[in-house]
Amino acid sequence: MTRRRAAILLVTALAATAALAAATAQSAEGGLIGTGAASGCDMAASHPFEAWGDNANYLLVPGGSFEAAGAEWTLSRGAYVGPGNEPFNTEGDNGSRSLYLLPGASATSPTSCFQLGDWHARFFVRGTGLRSGRLEVDVVVRSLLGVLTVLDGGSVAPSGDWRPSPRIGMLICNVTSLVGTKAVALRFRAVNAAFQIDDVYIDPWKDF
Repeated sequence: MTRRRAAILLVTALAATAALAAATAQSAEGGLIGTGAASGCDMAASHPFEAWGDNANYLLVPGGSFEAAGAEWTLSRGAYVGPGNEPFNTEGDNGSRSLYLLPGASATSPTSCFQLGDWHARFFVRGTGLRSGRLEVDVVVRSLLGVLTVLDGGSVAPSGDWRPSPRIGMLICNVTSLVGTKAVALRFRAVNAAFQIDDVYIDPWKDF
């Protein structure tokens, strides 16, 4: 074997070792050893965003309509459930309640079932505030050992009218689902604006 070939093989081996070490570290920090069962698994799929050209199947996250007691969201710093509903009645329940976030408030959903193929989340939202205002959306994954991973799902700008949110990407979670992620939660944070949120969904299947 030539010295050049030996050097190439050595560099390749070192790179592979480094990649494996990085993946192992990410697994330890990212809760990839498993998450346990979710708080709820609503398997009644629907097409709530079909009127906006999105024909994907969606599942409502636990307590995601904010109508009934049961699955409790974690609310802090000016977050509350109050009167008012998105006007499109996508749940067909003539709802009358929604989630309110004052500037600086946050709300975290109960954990929802998650499997390989859960690619994004979506919800209805409206907001008022500064032009710099935004609704930050995080994907929260907690491991069996209590290790918490928070992934950036994106942000939504305030608008005066109710509208569907953009698709909140959950692609990174699909990597973790290969090695034990079975439950995820969504966290909403209001920055320099107030927001009203209703009917929060996860898309349970990959769309082609």
